[in-house]
Amino acid sequence: MSNKLQRHKCYLVQSGVFKGEIKEITGRNSIVYLNYMGGFEFERGALPESTQRMITNIDFYDVFTFSQYVNSKGEPLMVYAPKMFIEHISKIVEELAMGRNNYLKKRCTLPEYLAGKKTYPYADFWWDIENDFYIFFGEQKKDLVLAAQKSMRERSIGEVEIGDWDKLSEYYFLFNQDLNDEAKEFLKPKKSKLVKRLVRTLNYKMEKDTNKTTTN
Repeated sequence: MSNKLQRHKCYLVQSGVFKGEIKEITGRNSIVYLNYMGGFEFERGALPESTQRMITNIDFYDVFTFSQYVNSKGEPLMVYAPKMFIEHISKIVEELAMGRNNYLKKRCTLPEYLAGKKTYPYADFWWDIENDFYIFFGEQKKDLVLAAQKSMRERSIGEVEIGDWDKLSEYYFLFNQDLNDEAKEFLKPKKSKLVKRLVRTLNYKMEKDTNKTTTN
């Protein structure tokens, strides 16, 4: 299994409900009841795989506010997502909020939630387990999500191969040339290191070729 985040069509969305009483935050399951979804896609480990990718890449994540979407309490829609792919994820959020996604394996209740309609199962939390991001509402939930992710990261150090931040940065920069300006700015330090390395490599190659020519 790869720990690298990638962009996909939105296909699998897990939903859940934030718990009313939270005694201790030890991870996502301590703050959210996940709705039963069933199906082969969940039995094959899609949820733990997405969880591992999110934990591995936690340094690349941030919370983004989409103030154009608010719930019945006036709380804005928020997304916990990778900074590099926020433009791609923004389009997915719009599709889900407007009910325009035709690729979903199972219906997403976000449009009904925004309209204040009751659904079964009820949900106020959504998780795209292919693109590895969460949707929720309000600052209070933001604090819960960040604390839960931090706790999972801390508890998984001995179990999950976290990965090298520099190597992951290099991968995202080199293999995603269509990143938006925000993502490029975020990865700029890595770009500088890459350029210096390429220059050193080219200089070394030129020096080697020159020595070879001189010797011959």
